[in-house]
Amino acid sequence: MQPPPVVSRITCISIVGKQNNPLHIAVFSPPNAPRSADPDPSILLNYHFLTHTTLDIFALRLPQKTADQDFGLLYAVSEDLAAYGWLTNTGVKFVVFVSCVGVGGGVREGELRPVFKELQTAYIALVCNPFYDNDNVEKKPIKSKKFIAEVKRIGESWVPSSALAAAGSSGSEFGSRDVRRDVVI
Repeated sequence: MQPPPVVSRITCISIVGKQNNPLHIAVFSPPNAPRSADPDPSILLNYHFLTHTTLDIFALRLPQKTADQDFGLLYAVSEDLAAYGWLTNTGVKFVVFVSCVGVGGGVREGELRPVFKELQTAYIALVCNPFYDNDNVEKKPIKSKKFIAEVKRIGESWVPSSALAAAGSSGSEFGSRDVRRDVVI
């Protein structure tokens, strides 16, 4: 009997302000689940709680880390869910939750770096937009439809390199798409 295949996917992306306030939380359904406009409130609340639990780990590791750095695995939430983090030089934190179902599941060191770089690029484009209300960007949840769509695209398009290798692709974690494309907010 063969072990089940390893399926890793992003289940949630959280963006937390420098005051440790959640700016945006995007939850992603499994690929075969029916699409709905809003996630189940209990699942959203669960990821909201899990996001807040990662803040203690950021605080503990901050003296050893410099800003604008990959914090790597923050902690394993369960057997099949892990939280990874990134801290920008302005104190904004990106947290990505990855579900790893199957034998040998997990994410290799640096495999989420392109995800964090794209999230940071989208966030920079948001705060540099002269038409966006930057006075409240650190205080209120992000409402920009283009930013929310970009976060959704990033979360849904990520494929672990192990899956690409199994499929025989030589592209990046985002398939053959160019990761350095311009983000319009």
